[in-house]
Amino acid sequence: MIVHPMNSEQLRAATTRAPLCYVKAGPGSGKTYLATEAFGFLRHERYRDDPRGVLGVTFARSARSELAARVGMRWGYRTIGWPSGVCTFDELHRQLLRYLVVHGFIDWPSGRFPTKVDDSWQDHPGSTGSPGKRTRYMLTLNDEGAVVAAKAITERAAPKPCFTDPTHLTTAIAAGFCTHADVRNVLSAAMDPQFKRTFSAAVSSCLGRGYCHLIVDEVFDMNHLDALVVERAIEAGVTVTLVGDPWQSLYEFRGASPDEVHRVLQRKQFQTIEMPGARRYLTDDMRTLARRLFDEQPFAVIAARNGDEFDIVLAHDWNALWDERRIAVLPMGRPSGLDGSELANCFVLLLNEVVRGYFGRDAAGVVEARRKLSVETCEGRIGKALALLRNPAVALDDVWAALQAEFQPPGVRWAIKGKRATSSMERLRELCLRASSPALGLTIHQSKGLEWDNVLLLNGELSTNPTELNCLERRHEDHRSVYVGLTRARMKLRVLHVPGNPFSPRTPIARVKRP
Repeated sequence: MIVHPMNSEQLRAATTRAPLCYVKAGPGSGKTYLATEAFGFLRHERYRDDPRGVLGVTFARSARSELAARVGMRWGYRTIGWPSGVCTFDELHRQLLRYLVVHGFIDWPSGRFPTKVDDSWQDHPGSTGSPGKRTRYMLTLNDEGAVVAAKAITERAAPKPCFTDPTHLTTAIAAGFCTHADVRNVLSAAMDPQFKRTFSAAVSSCLGRGYCHLIVDEVFDMNHLDALVVERAIEAGVTVTLVGDPWQSLYEFRGASPDEVHRVLQRKQFQTIEMPGARRYLTDDMRTLARRLFDEQPFAVIAARNGDEFDIVLAHDWNALWDERRIAVLPMGRPSGLDGSELANCFVLLLNEVVRGYFGRDAAGVVEARRKLSVETCEGRIGKALALLRNPAVALDDVWAALQAEFQPPGVRWAIKGKRATSSMERLRELCLRASSPALGLTIHQSKGLEWDNVLLLNGELSTNPTELNCLERRHEDHRSVYVGLTRARMKLRVLHVPGNPFSPRTPIARVKRP
């Protein structure tokens, strides 16, 4: 692994001995690089004689894998061996809730903590993805500290798909299953100061006994529960480093609250180290754009021209990438609204073969598609459909028929494909038959934390008029999404206007005249 020299801001942030440190890191400042260096300093220097561990916390499994790999390559994989480690906040929540159950603070149904925690109840009997106006149920705690089913106050509290019959939910829990949302609901109830203070004290004890330091990456994606966990760790004497850019908070679906993070920073009096960042950028244009965005100043973007070449095409939604016909872009994920869930999963398997052929990487959602189709491996099972797809003389209906013949169980009827499925297969064939390779297409959420030399952003709101400047507001999540898309390029960023694009920001982007 090539280790680049650290600049003064990075060195100061990575080796600080402040008990509570917030690194305000701009785009391209090397946040993961910083977290990697800080992890090694903490584990091998600052806390080398402490029997407790250093814990790196992320929000996405991909970010966890990236940080763990970098720490392992830089400092040796024993560095992230017990008692230290890298995990997501959801995994930390599960660890803390298990601690409360095992030590008798919380009474879990069947007396054992779930062995399987998923993102949803989609494959469990009794769950529904279309509850309509029926009451949704979630897990919470009663006054005696027992886990029970309760009516969800908000849709966000109930996992999707969800249960509309509390009996089905309790049966699923007793069988040893659970979702991340249910874990968050129960742990949030346990840590509510209006409930039982002994639970919060137990969480503090668990964190204080196990860890000497927490490093939280992309801290502005924390929700209320995440912030409570960090505060309980501080109360137990655990030192904390928070790294993040307030502009890059995108996990609103999970309850991300930049305001909550700012309150924690103020209440606990974190020392702030600014790291504006220019490490990623190789041209003056990109350095200027990143700095103006970070400082919340008006900025200009340049329109794409015919003949421009790009390493990546970004959009706010998969559908915007599938609908784009002016450029050759191969989306890495399936469009939303693909008719028939089984056919949609088959399409993902086919898309995965095409994506792997061009880019040597898996398509988004392929693991879930295999699981839903009960397919362990696609080796030898996609070849016929792929060959038919690449033959322009073959009707596309024959491609769909080949997929059904291979994956449809005997005696089971699948939903009939609709317009979106037909248009998506047509587009996939067009891209396969092109003489030149297409550019890879990703959503902005998928691109977070990544970088490329030349980036094209599909957007229906940004002005490329040379007489106008654009203005983003950090309080709007859709504006923060645009910010992330604008800061992925090392050398060149261009914007392709999408007239009437329904996936542009919900909040209009203001414009001002160039002075």
